[in-house]
Amino acid sequence: MGSDVLVRVTFEGNVTGEYDLETTKRRFQKLFRLQKTQTERLFSGKSYTLKRNLSEAAAMYLAIKIAEAGCECSIESMPNQNDLSQKPGFIEQRRIDDRRLKSRRPARPGAIVPDRRNNDGRRGIDKKD
Repeated sequence: MGSDVLVRVTFEGNVTGEYDLETTKRRFQKLFRLQKTQTERLFSGKSYTLKRNLSEAAAMYLAIKIAEAGCECSIESMPNQNDLSQKPGFIEQRRIDDRRLKSRRPARPGAIVPDRRNNDGRRGIDKKD
């Protein structure tokens, strides 16, 4: 399983319309051996993960069984646990740099000093002939 892609099966309570809602709920309840309250919670409209860390073949088998019960589900790839960008609190370096540039103030006009080497002085010895 080291090279296999792991996926998860998510469910949002959508029905295919093949059966009426009560029949669909009953078939779904029988498929997963759920209680009535658990089934009602799953059909509330929120997204729930039914199974995770499955191979693609096992996820497709489960998705077909769910479709036969009259429900819609989706198969998503699992995020890589070693990927630092998936960890909570991770901020991309580019976003940090953009934030720094946006928060910088421009230079004050009085702080800009002209180069004195190019300045012709008012004294006579400073003037070049």
